[in-house]
Amino acid sequence: MAKFEIKIKALELRKQGNSIKDIAKRLIVSPSTASLWCREIVLSPAQIKKLLESKQSRVTMGRLRGAQIQRERKLERIATANREALSLKKLSEKEFWISGLSLYLAEGSKRMGRVQFTNSDPRIIRYMIQWFKKFYNISKRDIKCSIIINEIHKARDLVIKDYWQKYLSLQSENFTDIRYVKTRQIKVYQNHDRYFGTFSFRVNKSAQLLNRLNAFTNRLLTL
Repeated sequence: MAKFEIKIKALELRKQGNSIKDIAKRLIVSPSTASLWCREIVLSPAQIKKLLESKQSRVTMGRLRGAQIQRERKLERIATANREALSLKKLSEKEFWISGLSLYLAEGSKRMGRVQFTNSDPRIIRYMIQWFKKFYNISKRDIKCSIIINEIHKARDLVIKDYWQKYLSLQSENFTDIRYVKTRQIKVYQNHDRYFGTFSFRVNKSAQLLNRLNAFTNRLLTL
């Protein structure tokens, strides 16, 4: 069983209310590994009560309660951050341009002789396609797209293409074949069926536009 499959099974067992020790024993992993994988799972009061009743050690009870308190504090910090983020209102046209320029500085090509942008977050890809359309009159007909993903996802070829095509409102003509890479799977996904790889789009005949973007991003770094 692959590592990501073992982690998914561990998450399922934790959601069912199993203890970390039991999960580690069943999946033949260390308790620390099982604990790390399952740290984001919030047990119901009934599940916590059941685990507490099954333990004789007060130390174990304290650890469970402490972990629950830490999760609750984390959720509160996230809620506070989300409330603070509401202060960010709709961007002005200049702010929109600067934000896209900053994203291109971080994730765009600089020396390939053409404009190319790469990211694995669909929202960022869509944002940048809109940015190029607004400020440089680049239509979807002017771009060519590619997807890079680990070869363990090869059986999902059509699903992956369909996801990106629908999310970005693109046509099949915009896409090249998916490029599968054989690498050691470092990141473990809770549900790899919801992962759609790294997306890259390049703008056709964009050497001059690349020169302009390089000039602006260089200027941005000197301000």
